[in-house]
Amino acid sequence: MGRIALEGITKNFGNVEVIHGIDLEIGEGELVVFVGPSGCGKSTLLRLIAGLDQPTTGSIRIDGKDVTRVSAADRGLAMVFQSYALYPHMTVRQNLSFGLENTRMPKPEIASRIDEAGRMLEIGDLMERRPTQLSGGQRQRVAIGRAIVRNPSAFLLDEPLSNLDAELRGTMRAELARLHERLGTTMIYVTHDQVEAMTLADRIVVLRKGIVEQVDTPLGLYNRPQNLFVAGFIGAPNMNFFRSRASAGAAELPGGLKIPAPCDGEITIGIRPQDLKLAGDDAPALEGEIRLIEALGAETVIHADAVDGTPLVTVLSGQPILGTGQRIRLTFDGLPHLFGADGKRLNQD
Repeated sequence: MGRIALEGITKNFGNVEVIHGIDLEIGEGELVVFVGPSGCGKSTLLRLIAGLDQPTTGSIRIDGKDVTRVSAADRGLAMVFQSYALYPHMTVRQNLSFGLENTRMPKPEIASRIDEAGRMLEIGDLMERRPTQLSGGQRQRVAIGRAIVRNPSAFLLDEPLSNLDAELRGTMRAELARLHERLGTTMIYVTHDQVEAMTLADRIVVLRKGIVEQVDTPLGLYNRPQNLFVAGFIGAPNMNFFRSRASAGAAELPGGLKIPAPCDGEITIGIRPQDLKLAGDDAPALEGEIRLIEALGAETVIHADAVDGTPLVTVLSGQPILGTGQRIRLTFDGLPHLFGADGKRLNQD
């Protein structure tokens, strides 16, 4: 259970259309992440699936049943909010049991579900505390526990870790991955953090301005972005882009380094910072002038200006001896990413 299908979903707020005809299928047991910049429509789309908002046109199906006009309470889904949405005057146990009591579930079954969630999330010793007596990570576990006890067909998580500090986010991210593996339940997870997306997802849905730009596995997005937006959004530091004109099967990078090109005309060459390395003195190279060095210990991030003024970033292993204002010459392994004048991927290998 937990198959979700969106067919032709649009959403208007007044005269403004914010979701533009989205078609998407989410398989049973998948962990799918919606990712994109602020305002791209990812939380709106999640709310449409949850039933908290209604689409302007299109249909939503859960396990083959049309639920487009079915209330949120009757969809069999459980949502975890960014703000946790816990009742401050209730204990943890009362927060976990409240929704089940409203369905008139027998008390022994409620107790059993709460005990199981407590063991799974390691919050059994917090049952008599109130939310104000809990840390951010503990409150997040309680919010997830409240979803688990409902035994939903799918979990919907709206930026659930954004209020936590960086270290705790990493810990909770790992716990969520283990939880999904144990439960095997469909999860849809909204985030603006691509690290969360890359480490958690079976598949990622990249959104921009209410449109799905690409749906793929994390490595599929990283290795084969289908357009300039996805290429620039996935990966850190961001991909380097260089405008060039291809002719006779080749294009040139700033500094004179040539690469093969599958067509003639205006193209954009994309190279990930991690794929660049220092070039030999006499080898053809991508050239620039260093303006900032971030020494991180195991690696060094170099920010430079290419000879044509284009920003250039590379990630070098170790601690190379380089200085600002110094000339840098770079080459790279493998093939670059090539995009046409329309922004779409050219090389399909």
